[in-house]
Amino acid sequence: MSQSTSIWKKFWPLAVAQFFGVFNDHAFRAVAIFTVVGAESSSSENSAFISIITMVYALPFILFPSPAGYFADRFSKRNVIVIIKFIELFFMLAGTVCLANFASWGSAPLALIMFLLAAQSAFFSPVLNGILPETFGEKTISHVNGNKEMLTMVAVIMGMCSGIVAKSLAGPDLYKCGLFLSCFSFAAFIISLKIIPGLSANPRTKWSWNWFRGYIDGFKLVAEKRAILLCVLGDAFFTAIGTGIQALLIVHAKYALHLTKEIEQGFIQLMLAFGVGFGCYLAGKLSGKKIELGLVPFGAIGIVLFIVLMITMPGSMLLLPEIPKIGQLGFYPFLLLHIFLLGISGGLFMVPLRAYIQNKTEPDTRGTLLANANVLCFGAMIASGFLMLILTGGTEATTTNDFFSSIQSHFLTLSASTVMIVMGIMTVFASIYACVLLPEFMLRFFVVLLTSTVYRIKLEGEDNIPDKGPALLVANHVSFVDGLLITSCTSRFVRFLMYKDYYTIPYLSKIFGWYGFIEVPAPDKPKKMLEVFERTKKALRNGDVVCIFPEGKITRNGVMDEFKEGFSKMIPEELDVPVIPVRLGMLWGSIFSYYYGKIKLRMPMEFPHPASVTIGKPVSRKLDAFELRKIMSELAAESESKPRDSERPLHYQFAKYARFHPFQRILYDANGKSMTNFSVVVRAAALSGEIRKLSAENKKYVGVLLPNTVGSVITTLAVMMSDKVPAMLNYTASPKSMDEAVRKAELDCILTSRVFIKKAGIEPRPEMIFLEDVAKNIPKSKVIFWGVLAAILPHQELMNILAPETHRNVFATAVLLFSSGSTGSPKGVMLSHRNISSNVYSFYRIVGWDRKTDSILGNLPLFHSFGITACFWVPLMTGTKVVYVPNPLDATATGKAIQDYKIKLLLATPTFLQMYMKKCTSEQFKSLRLVVVGAEKLRIDISKKFNEMTGLTPLEGYGCTELSPVVSLNISNSILSLGTEVGKPGSVGMPMPGICVRIVDPQTRKPLPPNTEGLMLVRGPNVMQGYLNDPEKTAEVIKDGWYNTGDIAKVDTDDRITITGRLSRFSKIAGEMVPHELVEDAIQEILDSDARLVAVSSAPDEAKGEKLIVFHTEMPVTPEEIIKKLREADLPNLWIPKAENFRKIEAFPILGSGKLDLAALKKMV
Repeated sequence: MSQSTSIWKKFWPLAVAQFFGVFNDHAFRAVAIFTVVGAESSSSENSAFISIITMVYALPFILFPSPAGYFADRFSKRNVIVIIKFIELFFMLAGTVCLANFASWGSAPLALIMFLLAAQSAFFSPVLNGILPETFGEKTISHVNGNKEMLTMVAVIMGMCSGIVAKSLAGPDLYKCGLFLSCFSFAAFIISLKIIPGLSANPRTKWSWNWFRGYIDGFKLVAEKRAILLCVLGDAFFTAIGTGIQALLIVHAKYALHLTKEIEQGFIQLMLAFGVGFGCYLAGKLSGKKIELGLVPFGAIGIVLFIVLMITMPGSMLLLPEIPKIGQLGFYPFLLLHIFLLGISGGLFMVPLRAYIQNKTEPDTRGTLLANANVLCFGAMIASGFLMLILTGGTEATTTNDFFSSIQSHFLTLSASTVMIVMGIMTVFASIYACVLLPEFMLRFFVVLLTSTVYRIKLEGEDNIPDKGPALLVANHVSFVDGLLITSCTSRFVRFLMYKDYYTIPYLSKIFGWYGFIEVPAPDKPKKMLEVFERTKKALRNGDVVCIFPEGKITRNGVMDEFKEGFSKMIPEELDVPVIPVRLGMLWGSIFSYYYGKIKLRMPMEFPHPASVTIGKPVSRKLDAFELRKIMSELAAESESKPRDSERPLHYQFAKYARFHPFQRILYDANGKSMTNFSVVVRAAALSGEIRKLSAENKKYVGVLLPNTVGSVITTLAVMMSDKVPAMLNYTASPKSMDEAVRKAELDCILTSRVFIKKAGIEPRPEMIFLEDVAKNIPKSKVIFWGVLAAILPHQELMNILAPETHRNVFATAVLLFSSGSTGSPKGVMLSHRNISSNVYSFYRIVGWDRKTDSILGNLPLFHSFGITACFWVPLMTGTKVVYVPNPLDATATGKAIQDYKIKLLLATPTFLQMYMKKCTSEQFKSLRLVVVGAEKLRIDISKKFNEMTGLTPLEGYGCTELSPVVSLNISNSILSLGTEVGKPGSVGMPMPGICVRIVDPQTRKPLPPNTEGLMLVRGPNVMQGYLNDPEKTAEVIKDGWYNTGDIAKVDTDDRITITGRLSRFSKIAGEMVPHELVEDAIQEILDSDARLVAVSSAPDEAKGEKLIVFHTEMPVTPEEIIKKLREADLPNLWIPKAENFRKIEAFPILGSGKLDLAALKKMV
């Protein structure tokens, strides 16, 4: 049985039993009120009777809290409900007799029956409110309460409607109304038998005839906790205001708005009830799985606002056509709207208060407390009725001996509208006072405001925070509003540790003190730090939830900093306090982060800005800071692997962007050609239809063999819009590798250009389709057709027509790439839309992307993983200008494009960068703000020379095709120095947000401590789907979500990665692992050359297992001299190659991606 089914099975008998009870109360009340109001002619007499009925209805809740609490606590609540429903039936039958004799008995018996019905409700209310938290937990109580209160309001509405209609239809035979309502009482009794039986909450509760003592004890119980007392008082205030407005609306409608018919007056009452019902439902939905007190201030603001609008701006009356036997009816549309919104505000105000009262009371005294809470609520109702009587029920002086008439002559005759305005003013002062006494109201108000406007939160794991008892939350620190976002995830009050520089901000320090924040002094004050530890321990001993940020500061570069030790010292030794990791994600780039260098008001990058809060399972208090940080990183990887609700496939996202920015130009060729977003979508759409004809329906992949141009982008988009997957083919690959790629992907269609393959020296293949020919077959009418559709249809409808099978699934394959084959035969790597989208999102945020001013050079080939991600999808998803250079080896064209288009971001391999430095001038690089290099190790000499030339320091990253591709970037510690500084020389940086790196023993796969070399594994949303048609190889490299990179690396305490070599680039010599790359670096340093002069490989050796082979081009020194200097550098003997193993070659084999072709090198051994 599902959870929702189980909840409904428990809820429906309780809901129906209450529904019919409320229905009968309000139906009988409507019959009584409209019977008496119809018999009286003056406003004051009407007001007086309504006020008396109001007080009579509330009186039992004042008189009987003690016995009601006794029965609710002492006996099974289910059995008590059954008995109460039977008594209700008896009272309703008595009411039928009173209605039958109204003409002779008058209104007094009706008031008595109202008293008796209210008495059974006074006993029913604490039983019902007590059984709910016993049946439903905190995670569902707000939702259940919202639905309960909504059904209550529906019952009020239907009861009032039924009472009015029944009274009108019955005419003088009023007893028929009583019989009608008695049927519902009988139904309520029968259904109450279906309530699931339960045990008594406190069978030791004793009966007491001293009800006054019961009042005292009950009020003490209510006042025991300030928060509960204020919620009870707030509920009582709402009851008073609501009762007053409900009664005054009838008088206001009749005498101020001249709505004299019962149906007209009743309709106004119904709109109020409809509003409250919808507000209750809305409160339950907005609260989610918690009790959200932040809705209360919203409700209070709405009550004040809509009371004022209701009185001052009723609008004009709209008359309906005359109805037979009823006449012509009129109503005020604006007035009804304001009344409806007033009701919604009331629902938002009421539901969180009642849910809090129910859930935060102790089970064994819950019934007594709720009964006495009812005393305050209905005492407020009586006070409200009495106040209305005094303010509005006055009459002229009379000479009769009627005692009530003589008293009534001393009452005031204020208008209903005046009294309602006074109620609004009272609400203002009451709300302010409540926020001063309980700052949590205002704190949660800001939380709701923030999470409903600026942020859209994806929440996971909220059940891991316990409902009661102490807990220590450990969170990463991304922005100034992290505390509010964490608070939004639980209904419990969270106390935060806050650094003194923030805690002592003028005007805010007092507020932080109100909210119970704990000030953290500067690290150089150990005594005060000990005081912080003690205050934290005290808070945990009191059962509070405390949150700390172990980084000790807000991130300045978007990634988690090193965690500080010491969180375990804050936990009392004698308590079992759960330590709960909380990961905040996607906040980097929001206006409250340091993404822009400093905090100031500005338009957000996205509105609302996405944010994720992931609450992990409790961890051991014995973890050190590094282990805790790793758990947080793994939590991030797990969380980011799940897409946002709004996330869509890549081609859908571009179509959406183009729909809102149709005339923007973001795609440029270096020769000056450009195209608007609208034109790109239209041309891709037109081409997609042709692709469907060219490729067989059962074929999944379509080959793309093109250089970097705007046309290549359109072609690739067209393939995706035809519900196919583009297979990006490497035009620098050997014919054998090309054959292998075509065979693996089962390609029957390769889109290319006749001009291009001729220029590239590629032999035509049977599968090739030339775009020059395809373009001739597309009639202009088809282009116009798609242009019209793109112009008039919403993007979602356009994509539903273009790509009905792929436009919604983010886990579908987005692109097929072939690994460079640096260590062997190329493998087909399947990357999903989610893989690339997550990598794009992390990459452009981590490099401080500004879509308005930044531009990128599209020089990396689109068959290259970094090329397809950074040069293709980053511009298309962010709307940033990209300039395509067809040949990345053309340094002259590259330098010209950078200068002409004022490019800000350059991507390259160290080999490419070295070529650019040789042929380009520093003036051509002047516009650059950031240079990112990858694919191979960045030598220190290249980095240093580029810095001298441009003032920029190349930012080295790490990645591979299987990881979409970026894993880490060696960004500086602050975004302000991005591009000019790096985080740690020689490192490839920290993993990007949402990506986790683990260093393990290559043999045992056990995690290794920091600064220890081992095999690097990667986990995150960027890990590929797998290898094409090779499940065995996929299973070999991906285990439990961790991808085996094959690289040997180490991480330091702040998670910065240093690659020491590939596992495949090690030789096992005499039992020791010798890294080829470190040997290369040592020789290259001796040669002191900017160009690569050596490459190390290995060959079998009978004596030691393997031996080092050094391939080299022309060298300024002999191998013997190199060996001598290696020995002088104290290199281990096993790392020093023999002179006879140096082999001269003409040139090193290089792949199209710029990497050294290790497979070709191995064949040369």
